[in-house]
Amino acid sequence: MFSALIGFLLFAAFGAAMILQPQLLTRLTNLELSTPEARNEARSAYGGLAAGLSLAFFIALVYSPWRQPILLTAGLAMWGAAGARGYACWLERPTSPNIWIALAAEGVLGLLFIFFAG
Repeated sequence: MFSALIGFLLFAAFGAAMILQPQLLTRLTNLELSTPEARNEARSAYGGLAAGLSLAFFIALVYSPWRQPILLTAGLAMWGAAGARGYACWLERPTSPNIWIALAAEGVLGLLFIFFAG
């Protein structure tokens, strides 16, 4: 239950921030959001996905039969993101510490959601 609550709070906050203020992504990743299309993509890919995950975590909080499947799926998604980010870091050698922090956060969240789903 604790991991579902953490997931709900983190992804609700992140999703809302990315939908309302997509330019915050520039501070985290050095991506340029200079066009309406870029801001649209940031809102959708970062904000919308996080909002959807927060809804899934909310369902996990209120409907216990779905808790473990939701947390397993979210945890695997976090590990997928961490794996892709880790590969990209190996390939590109980013200089921003925020990328490494995101990689660590995705890995830890994956652990939390998969192994502490109770």
